[in-house]
Amino acid sequence: MLYPGELWDADTSLRVAKSTQEKICQSITGRCRDALLEMGFDSDRIETLCRLDSLDPGQEIIKVAGEKKISCIAVGRRGLSPAENILIGSVSTRVVQYEEYRTVWIMDPDAPPTGNVLIAVESHPECRALTYYVHEWIGPTPGKQYTFLHILPPVPPTLWDDGHILDEQERVARHSWKRHWEEEKRRQVDQFMDEAREVLLSQGIPNEAIQCRIVPVHKGVARDLLAHIESGQYEAVVMGKRSLREKKPFLVGSHANKVLQHARKVHLCLVGRAC
Repeated sequence: MLYPGELWDADTSLRVAKSTQEKICQSITGRCRDALLEMGFDSDRIETLCRLDSLDPGQEIIKVAGEKKISCIAVGRRGLSPAENILIGSVSTRVVQYEEYRTVWIMDPDAPPTGNVLIAVESHPECRALTYYVHEWIGPTPGKQYTFLHILPPVPPTLWDDGHILDEQERVARHSWKRHWEEEKRRQVDQFMDEAREVLLSQGIPNEAIQCRIVPVHKGVARDLLAHIESGQYEAVVMGKRSLREKKPFLVGSHANKVLQHARKVHLCLVGRAC
Protein backbone atom coordinates (compact mmCIF):
# COMPACT_ATOMS: atom_id res chain seq x y z
CA MET A 1 0.00 0.00 0.00
CA LEU A 2 1.07 3.57 -0.66
CA TYR A 3 0.49 6.66 1.39
CA PRO A 4 -1.27 9.52 -0.45
CA GLY A 5 1.97 11.46 -0.82
CA GLU A 6 3.63 8.50 -2.52
CA LEU A 7 1.04 8.20 -5.26
CA TRP A 8 2.64 11.00 -7.28
CA ASP A 9 6.32 11.74 -6.92
CA ALA A 10 6.79 14.37 -9.60
CA ASP A 11 10.60 14.57 -9.42
CA THR A 12 11.04 10.82 -9.68
CA SER A 13 8.47 10.48 -12.45
CA LEU A 14 10.08 13.23 -14.53
CA ARG A 15 13.54 11.69 -14.07
CA VAL A 16 12.23 8.30 -15.21
CA ALA A 17 10.51 9.84 -18.23
CA LYS A 18 13.65 11.77 -19.21
CA SER A 19 15.82 8.68 -18.81
CA THR A 20 13.46 6.66 -21.01
CA GLN A 21 13.45 9.34 -23.71
CA GLU A 22 17.25 9.51 -23.67
CA LYS A 23 17.53 5.73 -24.06
CA ILE A 24 15.15 5.76 -27.02
CA CYS A 25 17.04 8.65 -28.63
CA GLN A 26 20.44 7.00 -28.13
CA SER A 27 19.22 3.71 -29.56
CA ILE A 28 18.05 5.47 -32.73
CA THR A 29 21.01 7.82 -33.21
CA GLY A 30 23.41 5.00 -32.30
CA ARG A 31 22.16 2.88 -35.20
CA CYS A 32 22.43 5.87 -37.53
CA ARG A 33 25.99 6.56 -36.37
CA ASP A 34 26.99 2.91 -36.86
CA ALA A 35 25.56 2.94 -40.38
CA LEU A 36 27.58 6.03 -41.32
CA LEU A 37 30.75 4.56 -39.84
CA GLU A 38 30.24 1.39 -41.89
CA MET A 39 29.95 3.58 -45.01
CA GLY A 40 33.37 5.10 -44.29
CA PHE A 41 32.54 8.38 -42.55
CA ASP A 42 35.05 9.61 -39.98
CA SER A 43 33.70 9.59 -36.44
CA ASP A 44 34.59 13.26 -35.94
CA ARG A 45 32.20 14.16 -38.79
CA ILE A 46 29.21 12.67 -36.96
CA GLU A 47 27.35 14.42 -34.15
CA THR A 48 24.24 13.15 -32.39
CA LEU A 49 21.75 15.32 -30.52
CA CYS A 50 18.74 14.59 -28.35
CA ARG A 51 16.08 17.25 -27.74
CA LEU A 52 13.53 16.17 -25.13
CA ASP A 53 9.91 17.21 -24.60
CA SER A 54 9.55 18.87 -27.99
CA LEU A 55 6.08 20.32 -28.61
CA ASP A 56 6.75 20.76 -32.35
CA PRO A 57 9.41 18.42 -33.81
CA GLY A 58 9.28 20.18 -37.19
CA GLN A 59 10.13 23.58 -35.73
CA GLU A 60 12.76 21.96 -33.49
CA ILE A 61 14.49 20.46 -36.53
CA ILE A 62 14.53 23.85 -38.28
CA LYS A 63 15.86 25.52 -35.13
CA VAL A 64 18.74 23.04 -34.78
CA ALA A 65 19.56 23.42 -38.48
CA GLY A 66 19.87 27.16 -37.97
CA GLU A 67 21.99 26.82 -34.84
CA LYS A 68 24.37 24.35 -36.52
CA LYS A 69 24.43 26.23 -39.85
CA ILE A 70 23.27 23.11 -41.64
CA SER A 71 22.54 23.45 -45.36
CA CYS A 72 20.51 20.29 -45.93
CA ILE A 73 17.84 18.50 -43.86
CA ALA A 74 16.77 14.88 -44.34
CA VAL A 75 13.58 13.57 -42.76
CA GLY A 76 11.60 10.37 -43.21
CA ARG A 77 8.13 9.86 -44.60
CA ARG A 78 5.93 7.91 -42.20
CA GLY A 79 3.26 6.96 -44.72
CA LEU A 80 0.41 9.26 -43.68
CA SER A 81 -2.34 9.69 -46.24
CA PRO A 82 -2.59 13.04 -48.11
CA ALA A 83 -5.69 13.95 -46.07
CA GLU A 84 -3.86 13.33 -42.79
CA ASN A 85 -0.90 15.37 -44.01
CA ILE A 86 -3.12 18.36 -44.79
CA LEU A 87 -5.41 18.26 -41.76
CA ILE A 88 -2.91 17.16 -39.12
CA GLY A 89 0.46 18.00 -40.61
CA SER A 90 3.34 15.54 -40.61
CA VAL A 91 6.82 16.49 -39.42
CA SER A 92 8.20 16.31 -42.97
CA THR A 93 5.44 18.56 -44.33
CA ARG A 94 5.99 21.16 -41.60
CA VAL A 95 9.75 21.17 -42.18
CA VAL A 96 9.28 21.76 -45.90
CA GLN A 97 6.62 24.44 -45.40
CA TYR A 98 8.52 26.50 -42.84
CA GLU A 99 12.13 25.96 -43.95
CA GLU A 100 12.55 28.49 -46.72
CA TYR A 101 16.24 28.42 -47.58
CA ARG A 102 17.61 24.95 -46.83
CA THR A 103 17.18 21.95 -49.07
CA VAL A 104 14.93 19.25 -47.58
CA TRP A 105 15.07 15.56 -48.48
CA ILE A 106 11.96 13.45 -47.79
CA MET A 107 13.24 9.88 -47.59
CA ASP A 108 10.87 7.04 -48.44
CA PRO A 109 11.92 3.52 -47.37
CA ASP A 110 9.96 2.03 -50.28
CA ALA A 111 11.88 3.93 -52.99
CA PRO A 112 13.32 1.44 -55.52
CA PRO A 113 17.16 1.43 -55.68
CA THR A 114 17.20 2.00 -59.45
CA GLY A 115 19.70 4.86 -59.51
CA ASN A 116 17.33 6.90 -61.71
CA VAL A 117 17.11 10.59 -60.79
CA LEU A 118 14.37 12.86 -62.17
CA ILE A 119 15.08 16.61 -62.24
CA ALA A 120 11.81 18.51 -62.75
CA VAL A 121 12.38 22.05 -64.02
CA GLU A 122 10.00 24.89 -64.82
CA SER A 123 12.23 27.84 -65.73
CA HIS A 124 15.80 28.73 -66.64
CA PRO A 125 16.84 30.08 -63.18
CA GLU A 126 15.32 27.06 -61.44
CA CYS A 127 16.99 24.65 -63.86
CA ARG A 128 20.36 26.29 -63.19
CA ALA A 129 19.93 26.05 -59.39
CA LEU A 130 18.81 22.41 -59.53
CA THR A 131 21.58 21.46 -61.94
CA TYR A 132 24.32 22.88 -59.74
CA TYR A 133 22.80 21.21 -56.69
CA VAL A 134 22.83 17.84 -58.50
CA HIS A 135 26.35 18.56 -59.76
CA GLU A 136 27.65 19.11 -56.22
CA TRP A 137 25.64 16.66 -54.11
CA ILE A 138 24.55 13.78 -56.36
CA GLY A 139 26.91 13.89 -59.34
CA PRO A 140 29.93 12.41 -57.48
CA THR A 141 27.91 9.23 -56.84
CA PRO A 142 28.62 6.81 -59.73
CA GLY A 143 26.05 4.77 -61.59
CA LYS A 144 23.19 7.29 -61.64
CA GLN A 145 20.91 8.04 -64.59
CA TYR A 146 19.54 11.59 -64.92
CA THR A 147 16.36 12.75 -66.63
CA PHE A 148 15.59 16.46 -66.99
CA LEU A 149 11.84 16.92 -67.42
CA HIS A 150 9.97 20.06 -68.41
CA ILE A 151 6.20 20.02 -68.81
CA LEU A 152 5.09 22.71 -71.24
CA PRO A 153 2.36 24.88 -69.68
CA PRO A 154 -1.02 25.16 -71.41
CA VAL A 155 -1.44 27.63 -74.23
CA PRO A 156 -2.35 31.11 -72.86
CA PRO A 157 -6.04 32.02 -73.26
CA THR A 158 -5.12 34.94 -75.51
CA LEU A 159 -4.08 32.40 -78.16
CA TRP A 160 -7.31 30.41 -78.22
CA ASP A 161 -10.19 32.49 -76.81
CA ASP A 162 -11.49 35.58 -78.57
CA GLY A 163 -15.02 35.43 -77.21
CA HIS A 164 -16.48 34.60 -80.60
CA ILE A 165 -16.45 31.84 -83.23
CA LEU A 166 -13.45 32.25 -85.51
CA ASP A 167 -13.87 32.29 -89.27
CA GLU A 168 -11.58 30.21 -91.53
CA GLN A 169 -8.94 32.92 -91.94
CA GLU A 170 -8.83 33.59 -88.19
CA ARG A 171 -8.50 29.85 -87.44
CA VAL A 172 -5.52 29.55 -89.78
CA ALA A 173 -3.84 32.58 -88.19
CA ARG A 174 -4.58 31.32 -84.69
CA HIS A 175 -3.12 27.89 -85.47
CA SER A 176 0.05 29.56 -86.78
CA TRP A 177 0.38 31.69 -83.63
CA LYS A 178 -0.07 28.65 -81.37
CA ARG A 179 2.56 26.70 -83.31
CA HIS A 180 4.96 29.63 -83.11
CA TRP A 181 4.35 29.96 -79.34
CA GLU A 182 5.06 26.25 -78.73
CA GLU A 183 8.18 26.32 -80.90
CA GLU A 184 9.53 29.35 -79.04
CA LYS A 185 8.85 27.71 -75.67
CA ARG A 186 10.63 24.54 -76.76
CA ARG A 187 13.57 26.55 -78.06
CA GLN A 188 13.96 28.32 -74.70
CA VAL A 189 13.74 25.04 -72.79
CA ASP A 190 16.24 23.37 -75.12
CA GLN A 191 18.73 26.14 -74.41
CA PHE A 192 18.73 25.82 -70.63
CA MET A 193 18.59 22.01 -70.77
CA ASP A 194 21.68 22.00 -73.01
CA GLU A 195 23.39 24.15 -70.40
CA ALA A 196 22.37 21.68 -67.68
CA ARG A 197 23.73 18.76 -69.69
CA GLU A 198 27.10 20.50 -70.07
CA VAL A 199 27.31 21.06 -66.31
CA LEU A 200 26.77 17.36 -65.57
CA LEU A 201 29.18 16.32 -68.33
CA SER A 202 31.85 18.44 -66.63
CA GLN A 203 31.35 16.27 -63.52
CA GLY A 204 32.37 13.22 -65.56
CA ILE A 205 28.84 11.90 -66.00
CA PRO A 206 28.63 10.10 -69.38
CA ASN A 207 26.42 11.64 -72.03
CA GLU A 208 24.30 8.48 -72.34
CA ALA A 209 23.37 8.80 -68.63
CA ILE A 210 21.66 12.17 -69.25
CA GLN A 211 18.24 12.49 -70.87
CA CYS A 212 16.26 15.67 -71.54
CA ARG A 213 12.50 15.47 -72.08
CA ILE A 214 9.98 18.19 -73.00
CA VAL A 215 6.35 17.07 -72.93
CA PRO A 216 3.11 19.05 -73.35
CA VAL A 217 0.79 19.35 -70.38
CA HIS A 218 -2.08 16.86 -70.32
CA LYS A 219 -4.08 17.02 -67.07
CA GLY A 220 -2.05 19.66 -65.25
CA VAL A 221 1.63 20.22 -64.46
CA ALA A 222 1.54 18.64 -60.98
CA ARG A 223 -0.73 15.72 -61.98
CA ASP A 224 1.34 14.99 -65.08
CA LEU A 225 4.54 15.11 -63.02
CA LEU A 226 3.10 12.68 -60.47
CA ALA A 227 2.04 10.31 -63.26
CA HIS A 228 5.53 10.49 -64.75
CA ILE A 229 7.08 9.71 -61.35
CA GLU A 230 4.83 6.68 -60.88
CA SER A 231 5.64 5.26 -64.30
CA GLY A 232 9.37 6.00 -64.41
CA GLN A 233 10.82 3.83 -61.61
CA TYR A 234 12.74 6.78 -60.19
CA GLU A 235 14.73 6.50 -56.99
CA ALA A 236 14.82 10.27 -56.42
CA VAL A 237 13.06 13.39 -57.70
CA VAL A 238 14.74 16.80 -57.47
CA MET A 239 12.67 19.97 -57.83
CA GLY A 240 12.51 23.53 -56.50
CA LYS A 241 10.28 24.52 -53.59
CA ARG A 242 10.24 28.31 -53.87
CA SER A 243 6.57 28.28 -54.98
CA LEU A 244 5.56 26.82 -51.61
CA ARG A 245 5.90 30.24 -50.01
CA GLU A 246 5.66 32.73 -52.85
CA LYS A 247 2.84 31.77 -55.17
CA LYS A 248 -0.05 30.01 -53.49
CA PRO A 249 -1.53 29.45 -50.02
CA PHE A 250 -0.78 26.20 -48.24
CA LEU A 251 -4.20 24.57 -48.58
CA VAL A 252 -4.47 25.48 -52.27
CA GLY A 253 -1.03 24.08 -53.03
CA SER A 254 1.72 24.74 -55.54
CA HIS A 255 3.23 22.15 -57.85
CA ALA A 256 5.89 21.30 -55.26
CA ASN A 257 3.30 21.06 -52.51
CA LYS A 258 1.09 18.69 -54.52
CA VAL A 259 4.05 16.46 -55.29
CA LEU A 260 5.04 16.52 -51.60
CA GLN A 261 1.54 15.40 -50.56
CA HIS A 262 1.00 12.70 -53.17
CA ALA A 263 4.36 11.29 -54.36
CA ARG A 264 5.10 7.85 -52.92
CA LYS A 265 7.91 5.28 -53.21
CA VAL A 266 10.48 7.91 -54.17
CA HIS A 267 13.01 10.09 -52.36
CA LEU A 268 11.90 13.69 -52.84
CA CYS A 269 14.49 16.48 -52.79
CA LEU A 270 13.09 20.02 -52.54
CA VAL A 271 15.87 22.49 -53.18
CA GLY A 272 15.76 25.76 -51.24
CA ARG A 273 16.59 29.27 -52.40
CA ALA A 274 20.04 29.39 -50.81
CA CYS A 275 21.36 26.43 -52.85
